[in-house]
Amino acid sequence: MKSKIVLVTGSSRGIGEAIFRHLKSKGYKVFGSSRSPEPTPNHFQLDVTNPMSCQNVINTIVEREGRLDVLINNAGFHLTGACLENSLEELQSQMNLNFYGAVHMIRASLPIFLQQKSGNIINMSSLGGLLSLPFTSAYNASKFALEGYTEALRLELLPLGIYVSNLEPGYVNSGTIEQSIGAPQTAVKPFSKYREILHKKMESESLTGSSKESIAKTIEGILNEKKPSFRYKIGGMSKFLPVLQRILPDRSFEKNVLSSFGLPLKIDFDPSEINLNLTSK
Repeated sequence: MKSKIVLVTGSSRGIGEAIFRHLKSKGYKVFGSSRSPEPTPNHFQLDVTNPMSCQNVINTIVEREGRLDVLINNAGFHLTGACLENSLEELQSQMNLNFYGAVHMIRASLPIFLQQKSGNIINMSSLGGLLSLPFTSAYNASKFALEGYTEALRLELLPLGIYVSNLEPGYVNSGTIEQSIGAPQTAVKPFSKYREILHKKMESESLTGSSKESIAKTIEGILNEKKPSFRYKIGGMSKFLPVLQRILPDRSFEKNVLSSFGLPLKIDFDPSEINLNLTSK
């Protein structure tokens, strides 16, 4: 049997690069892609927020190889910020990359999978697609949208022999934390101080999080399954927090989350420091 043809988005660094290298070492014919690098025979220049760019890459692979077996939607970015700190443009950008980027790739590849009557779609979702944490509302919105969209897609495609799976890691030591987690352009009191605390906590905890290699191995395992599941929770945080949310009363869970990130349960602030014009952004 010929090796499966795999496309990985966002593969120039971090998790995507680890996925690319691991699957290639296991005998898969892997194509990588990212927005900025110069294209090579096995690495395409791809802007997932541009539907035409997505379609062109899919068409090129199919013309060259005759098929596409696996789409791995890995391209993404983690924007932090309180609701009033994130501009509408930043929120839209987060949705365009994390949600619509995956949608564009799915829509470009799905006709090929339907013609073949086979295919795997694997999305890099997140614990942030299962529950929300403070100062990550834009990111959570993008991952919640991805979860909802692909859960329906999973049920639509399941009878057709095409499998959709979501990976839901907590902290990941990607090696590119400083590039993967970003702050908003505007700092707003009283949120900014505590958002920065969360940001530093995320950076430090990521250093001891799941390895990018473990995620690559999880994907390899999915590709070896005849009937892959929908959700794959990776890391203790991803497995523990959703259970805790279900069993604890809301107020107890909220206190637990705030305290675990070193955030206060009550903040004294000066209302005059808040810029009322932020609501129009």
